Amino acid sequence: MDASAIFEGLNPEQRRAIETVRGPVCILAGAGSGKTTTITRRIANQVAKGAFSADQILAVTFTDKAAREMRSRLEQLGAGGVRARTFHSAAFAQLRWFRGEPPGRVLASKALMLRQIGNTLPMPYKFRPAVDLATEVEWAKNRRLTPETYRRGLNGHEPPIPDDLMARVFREYERRKEASGAIDFEDLLGLAIKLLEDEPEALAQVHERYRAFTVDEYQDVNLLQQTLLELWLGDRDELCAVGDDYQSIYAFTGATPEYLLALPQHFPNATVVRLEANYRSTPQVLGLANRLVPRLPERALGRLRGGLQRRGDSLPGRGSADARRRPSAAQGARRLDVTHGCVRSPAPRPRARLGGDAASGPGRT
Repeated sequence: MDASAIFEGLNPEQRRAIETVRGPVCILAGAGSGKTTTITRRIANQVAKGAFSADQILAVTFTDKAAREMRSRLEQLGAGGVRARTFHSAAFAQLRWFRGEPPGRVLASKALMLRQIGNTLPMPYKFRPAVDLATEVEWAKNRRLTPETYRRGLNGHEPPIPDDLMARVFREYERRKEASGAIDFEDLLGLAIKLLEDEPEALAQVHERYRAFTVDEYQDVNLLQQTLLELWLGDRDELCAVGDDYQSIYAFTGATPEYLLALPQHFPNATVVRLEANYRSTPQVLGLANRLVPRLPERALGRLRGGLQRRGDSLPGRGSADARRRPSAAQGARRLDVTHGCVRSPAPRPRARLGGDAASGPGRT
């Protein structure tokens, strides 16, 4: 592993994050700040410094594309043994490892089943788009609500149809899904949580397998994902959480930036790093953004500052893929291929690559 490549072209904040190879780290990363470069080089440095071996580190992100990009960069840095996955992919692999077989047929989309259920509703609700019903089911399940607890758990949330009808839809969806022998993406997380909560030996194996965790886009974590992460972590504090509360885009499915914002309180000894140098936008764009920010609710990051002064300047600590935009909620597509573990289909949220090699241990591909 070339240590010089890890520290090449970094700004001081990026270097500070990368040099901190142990203990809890909270990286508040503004848009265009070289976040992916920072976290992949930090992981590589954890391996280079001997803090952890590559196969003891689990890096988690939210989309298959982001996980592939992370794996590619880690391989280039000589840390190809690190597992970079999505929450759903990691849950799928652990369930398959401990059960000896895949957890079930994963629904490519909730929409068809919910369209059929929606057609049984009274007028005018039977014409409500199936995607609205699917989003509401995801919102409920990501909060660990069941059809029985759904109405009590609304807490001011407004469903797309009257709550008694939505509870009926939710109940019928779960009944039909179970009768068909299928599971959905939220079930993957729920089943992994149940496995680790009910089987201490399985939990001990996961703790032995993984010693350090990095979670990208932490502002978009929901209760299901946070619960699974806490089980993986146990009483340890080797967590690097990366995000920006102003880039949280999945609140409609139950995500919240509160886990990110509360991390320094949960781990009082956490190292907090703020990446505020923007290498993507012109000074004019940043100036306008910073004038707007004071009018919005208080955020964890301060004012973004320009890292690129003129066209053609190099971008410290950034690769070309960092210039990509995150997919919008409307761009998500997921289609399940169990053989190859790839998920892509029309859905509000980009999904994960599923899979794992049962011969290689829990959570491995």
